[in-house]
Amino acid sequence: MGKGGCVNVSAIKLTARKSAANEKPREITPSFLATKNSIGECWIAYDGDVYDVTRWLPMHPGGIRAIMSAGGQDATSVMKSLHTPYTLKNYMKRVRKVGILSDKTADAPKSAQADELVKKRKNKLRSDAILKDFNALSDKLLNDGWYDATPLQYWAAIIRALLLLVVGVFLILLSRTGSTISLLIGSIMIGIFFENIAFMGHDAGHGSISGDIHIDAWLGFILGNFLTGIDIGWWKSTHYAHHSATNAIHDDPDIQHMPLLCFEERMTDNLWSAYHGKFMPLDALGKLIIPYQNWYFYPVMGVARFNLYIQSVLYLIDTRPFFNRSGTVEKIIDESTGQVKEKYGWPKPKANFWMGQVISLMGFYYVWYCLISCLDIKSTVICIFASHMAAGLLHVQILISHTAMNYCSSGAGSFEADGVPEGTDEAGYYEWQALSTMDVSCPPWMDWAHGGLNFQLEHHLFPRIPRWKLRSLMPLVDEIFNKYDIPVVRVPFIEANRMMLAQMADVGAAIVKMKYS
Repeated sequence: MGKGGCVNVSAIKLTARKSAANEKPREITPSFLATKNSIGECWIAYDGDVYDVTRWLPMHPGGIRAIMSAGGQDATSVMKSLHTPYTLKNYMKRVRKVGILSDKTADAPKSAQADELVKKRKNKLRSDAILKDFNALSDKLLNDGWYDATPLQYWAAIIRALLLLVVGVFLILLSRTGSTISLLIGSIMIGIFFENIAFMGHDAGHGSISGDIHIDAWLGFILGNFLTGIDIGWWKSTHYAHHSATNAIHDDPDIQHMPLLCFEERMTDNLWSAYHGKFMPLDALGKLIIPYQNWYFYPVMGVARFNLYIQSVLYLIDTRPFFNRSGTVEKIIDESTGQVKEKYGWPKPKANFWMGQVISLMGFYYVWYCLISCLDIKSTVICIFASHMAAGLLHVQILISHTAMNYCSSGAGSFEADGVPEGTDEAGYYEWQALSTMDVSCPPWMDWAHGGLNFQLEHHLFPRIPRWKLRSLMPLVDEIFNKYDIPVVRVPFIEANRMMLAQMADVGAAIVKMKYS
């Protein structure tokens, strides 16, 4: 207010807004972005812009860990692959934008070799070209309806699963007359039922059954919690991290099984698991048993499902919405090296959603109780172990797609990646999927037995496309990979198992050398 009048506040605000609009956006280099990768300050790049997603971490439906695996990086490709355009448009406008991603790189040290700099520039141009081609393919698939949900396609899968369940239960109950063969066959059918329902649960987790993530989330209660005993919330937290950082030794929980299994030599170097929030060193037990892991792998897969039950219960305890603050972080110190890492807290879902998870999981155990209460102790043991050994085939199907492939340190091939052409140690998101993932070749009439897991490469490239369309997608992605001489691995099921066992045997042999060196 001044003499003889007053200040026009509206005009000042309008001028301020115009000034802000005309202000040049802050340019953020990739090297500076890489420093913003902690839970206290997490930035990501998306479509050329840089966003501060720190406050969004505890609210992310896919969990904190999936975002943190891409923290401090350009997450455009992984975000577009896992989310619908509507979801990204609706939610990204709510996140604080802090600048734009600059193409500038940090000044190289004077001692750097000129040919190395040239190689990096060529690799950047190549990665950009691959990204451009896959973005064009994704747009074409979207416009042509490849992403459209086709729930009616599940009629055969539902009938098959119901037949397995009904006949399996009938044979198990029939075994009370003294038929062990009936008990074994019925139990194996229940195990195959678990496997087939898991395929549908996987589709629900990606929102590709109905096309609506909210409807599919509730379907996940039935397909995951109630029918298989595996919590859909826990599954999403691990699976989305796996997609975000496939075969990344620090970020991918699907390959972190120390000290029982070790798939890559670098995992023996006091591995830090960002998902589990702990160091996983090669201890005395690991040195003793891992050299023989290729021999005991299949028996372990036969009982691996029990670990998923345990993890589901622990996850529901950790994510209970009634206690503790979400998104907390704990400092973990490695006593042997003094290294300090962040252990992420767990997001807290809405109370009604969490209760739905708990009630549906309790329903699974109640149904099992009703079944085994009709059997004697011996038949109960046979039934449980025979069904779970049969269901263990699913774990084999999952692991063969990645175990014998290439590994990186973190991100989706972002750091210290193996097998990258041109002699560099970095790969773009789409290229890394081919380097870290293999397909299992089989005739079309066998696709039902793999549930789409035989097309893991295509699934990793476009996770939201219904599995019924993945076989038709192969020639489209092959065209791009062939253009850039990116190897694609497709082998029969038996050969994939042989490659996996050979990889585990090689790592075991390396540990023996380490043990006696």
